[in-house]
This record gives sequence, structure tokens and C-alpha cells, in this order.
Amino acid sequence: MTENENNDKRFKQEADDKKETEEPEPVDYKSVDHGEGYAQQKIDELTKLLEKEKQKSLRLLADYQNLEKQTVDRINAREDKIILNFLTVYEDFVRAKNIYEKEGGNVDNLNSIIKNMESILGNYDVKPIETEGRKFDPKLHEVVQEIEDNDHEEGTIVKEIAKGYIIRNEVMKYSKVCVSKKNN
Repeated sequence: MTENENNDKRFKQEADDKKETEEPEPVDYKSVDHGEGYAQQKIDELTKLLEKEKQKSLRLLADYQNLEKQTVDRINAREDKIILNFLTVYEDFVRAKNIYEKEGGNVDNLNSIIKNMESILGNYDVKPIETEGRKFDPKLHEVVQEIEDNDHEEGTIVKEIAKGYIIRNEVMKYSKVCVSKKNN
């Protein structure tokens, strides 16, 4: 072999060895020509994907808010039922106190129990519905009887049969009342 051929072989071998040890040069994809519209197509695809994920996120947020509201409503419904049962016991204590008081019995202990019960009801924002002397309101009262009475304006509550209660500005138990009716 001639010296030139040996040199060519040696340069070729060195170039091949150099290629094997060198890392490939990074490709700048921005500078690569993919044809017209490629960048816009990628932007459109990413925009659609972003919008899809945004909608998914909004649905998940709405589902969470609905679940949160339903949970609060369920807790309030259970709480309201317990309070309604508690009101029955409270009213029994009030009736018992009134009976013992009429008979001349000592009602001091009952008064302290009733006061504690009223404190508990107050903690839950339970308030009695005002009735006597007020105008009948179908949102708060249930008419049990109409009484002929010319001393009061028609539709005025003249007697309360059973106490009504409001909790969190909603009627928990309607007041049972007697209302006045003009004598014709």
C-alpha cells in the first residue's frame, strides 16, 4: 500500500473512532422546517388539550362543591331531626312545670333544667315563633281554629295551641294557632 492510502485509512479510522466517542449534537426543533402550518397545528393541539383539561378541572371543582353542599345539608338535616326530638322533650318539661306550679309544687329544679335546655336551643339558633296578637302568616303558622271575635282585626292570632320554632331562619315546626274571625 502506498503512503497516501495508509494515511487515508488512518484518517478514516480516527474519524470513525471520534464519531463513536462524541455525543450527537442536539437538534434545534424550532429551526427544523416541518413545513408550513406545523407550528400552528402544534399550537392548536396544545390549545385543545389545555381547554379539555380546564373543562375537566372545572367539572371536578363543581363536583367537589356539590358534594360539600350535600354533606352540609345532610348534617343539618340530621341535626335538625335531633333538635326537633329535643324540642318535644323541652316542651314536656315546660308542660310539667306548669302543672306542678298550678298544684303549688316546687318547680325550682324544673326551672333550672328548662333554662339549660333553652341555652342549648339558643346555641343552635333555635327561636320560638311569636304568635299572640300578631297577624296570621301561613309561612309561620298553622290555623287550628277560627274564633269569632269583634275585638281583633280578622286574621289576628288570638290563641296559641302549640309553639312553633325557627332554626337558621327556616321553620322547623309551625305554630298551631287560633285566629279571629269577624262575626257577621
